[in-house]
Amino acid sequence: MFWLTALLLSSTSVADPPPGRAVPLPFLRADVCASAAAPSARGTLSNGLQALSVASQGAGTVAVSAFVSTSARAEAPGQAGLRYFVARALVECSAADQPLLADRIQELGADVISGATLDLTQITVAAAAEDVGPAAELLRDILFRPQFSGASLGRLRGQLLTELAASGRLPDIAAERAAADRLYPGHPFGRPVEGLAATVSAFGVEQVESLYAGSCIPNNVRIVVVGGVDPQVSLEAVRAAFGALLPGTRLPEAAEAPRPSRGGSEDLTRPVGTGFVHIGARAPGLCDPAYPATTVALAVLGSGMGSRLYAALRQSDGIAYSFSAEARAAREGARTGVLAACPPDQLDEAETRLLMALRRMATETVSAEEILRAKEYIATSYAITHQRSADLAHQLGVLEVAGDRGPELDRDLPRLVREVTAEQVREAARAMFEGHVRVRVRPA
Repeated sequence: MFWLTALLLSSTSVADPPPGRAVPLPFLRADVCASAAAPSARGTLSNGLQALSVASQGAGTVAVSAFVSTSARAEAPGQAGLRYFVARALVECSAADQPLLADRIQELGADVISGATLDLTQITVAAAAEDVGPAAELLRDILFRPQFSGASLGRLRGQLLTELAASGRLPDIAAERAAADRLYPGHPFGRPVEGLAATVSAFGVEQVESLYAGSCIPNNVRIVVVGGVDPQVSLEAVRAAFGALLPGTRLPEAAEAPRPSRGGSEDLTRPVGTGFVHIGARAPGLCDPAYPATTVALAVLGSGMGSRLYAALRQSDGIAYSFSAEARAAREGARTGVLAACPPDQLDEAETRLLMALRRMATETVSAEEILRAKEYIATSYAITHQRSADLAHQLGVLEVAGDRGPELDRDLPRLVREVTAEQVREAARAMFEGHVRVRVRPA
């Protein structure tokens, strides 16, 4: 699974991360935000397809990405994971059923990646920059000229069921799924993007074709091109590849608002020798004014050896093997997770310390030094994302779907994070603490 979730400006730490030297805060430099500073072009084709092209200086590659703006709301209760299944089928089943397509991928030397988030489905073709035209044509044929045979869909279904079974045995995945279900009970936002065994086992040609027909249509797709290509050249390549396609009728999406969180706690067992605790909460959406403060709060909690979780779980007695504080960012249905893996006999203590760290942030003022360190961590992660064409294309596409202004939103994120105050961090931590759910996993 790749790009299963949008992880924008989240912070993650593992046991004993290597110490990093202090770096200047990149948010203070005007040249960091490549997508806002670099040449770009935007256009809407006559069939409704929207295209954005951004030049990435010095890049010898290009990422041509398609973002299908059909969210998890389009999946009925018995269809959890169908969008992800279709995304995988577009690449894997089409390549299996169309040998010429597989040959084109190999001849182009392209990487083809598929995945889904709560907000969208994504297909990306990454190739050499001089092959932007053939890459766009390849993407068009994958997305708009697929072939789904019952045999290839059956093989994919079996593969995904195996993957689901394997991931479900992992304590971190099991805990995250249980937390999501508690935070968004009975709602598509609370179901795994990759689906459940009970739903995936029923997927066949009819279900795939039904979702595909109402989602993979030009007027429901955004193409984002990032790489070492003149933006106008990229835009013309998109027009040439996709311009003759006909628009369609979008699949309706459920409009119901999520019910209140169930809250509370849950205990699970898995065949592992490690204990695991997950503290989850609903989070602001990508365009919510509170989103930047949440990213800073998570970085204060879990980014590196100067973080509060490192001090609480590793520095003195090392009761946890690893820890993290991260966001599953989305336009809707976002959530945070503060978690730790530890010896089973330390599970209660690890949970107590995680909650204590959250409670302290919710009730006390975070120091200016901690906030600066957290912003430096976010800034570095942000700058790294802007060095890779495929990562930047993903970020821009996610923001395009979230707010129709990918480069502008991307440009504004550093400023918004830079302006976050100590009081806003405390409010973000308070929201995480007061609305949290707890899931613990013990060895079976």
